Amino acid sequence: MAEQFSNSNVQMKNEITELNSVQVAKMLGVNVSTVKRWTEEGKLKCHKTAGGHRKFFMHHLVEFIKEHENKNPRVNLFPLETKRDLDISLAITQGDWSALIDYCTEFAVASRRDKVQQILNGLYLAQYPLYAIYDELITPVMHRLGLMWMKGELTIIEEHLATQVMRDSIIRLQGIVRIPKKKRFRALLVNLFDELHDIGLKMVDHVLEARGIEVMFSGQNTPSFRIDSVFKKYTPKRLYISSTFVPNVRATQSELDRLLEIAHEYGTDVYVGGAGFQDLNIDHPAVERLLENFKQVHDI
Repeated sequence: MAEQFSNSNVQMKNEITELNSVQVAKMLGVNVSTVKRWTEEGKLKCHKTAGGHRKFFMHHLVEFIKEHENKNPRVNLFPLETKRDLDISLAITQGDWSALIDYCTEFAVASRRDKVQQILNGLYLAQYPLYAIYDELITPVMHRLGLMWMKGELTIIEEHLATQVMRDSIIRLQGIVRIPKKKRFRALLVNLFDELHDIGLKMVDHVLEARGIEVMFSGQNTPSFRIDSVFKKYTPKRLYISSTFVPNVRATQSELDRLLEIAHEYGTDVYVGGAGFQDLNIDHPAVERLLENFKQVHDI
């Protein structure tokens, strides 16, 4: 292991964070009754309040994992192999988005897609809404990676590699997301011309699919030529359009206007989102709303 549990008692004597049985159960991937049984058997140490409630410090978990390293299964939220893994699992349990943003950014830059995906899987298994994971974690991480590149802290290839780690992890997360079998309606998702980033629209794809909406996703840099045939054949109820950067405003506006006219002709409601729309005119009867976050995608 890269980080051993040795001297963990000394390192954590001054900690003040108390965990309850429910939090510990989530971190260890077991039910609360198992945690109580382990404490009664002396396998998992704790202290009891005057009211008889079990309270745990992080060093209690460190001691438990160290003593049962070869017996304890990989946990539900995050694999516990190091002291740092415990910190990450605690951040997941407590919804400490600031700490998780730091961890994900670090792992993305280091091309540790396994670690990023473990965090995403852990959050979902801990029953955080998919839109919350995207709004509170993925979006800030992507912004931070972009800022690091702008400041010269990352080269362009490093930024691309880190971005790809986040994209791959998002796609793999979809493998454990519960998808309703019954579909409510069909939605078409399209990036505007010359759009090279499809992460935002891919997250829209996942949020909609989790709500039982059948999704047709075009991917990045997809030409809109003959897109009217798609409307005619599949009659989508909604059209979602994404744009993060507009290199040629005139050409992109022309494409957008054409898409909006086609959607209006077929009675398709249009939702748009992304920083690129700051430079584009969306004053059209087909446009229902400018989306600013993934919670809005989920709620409508």
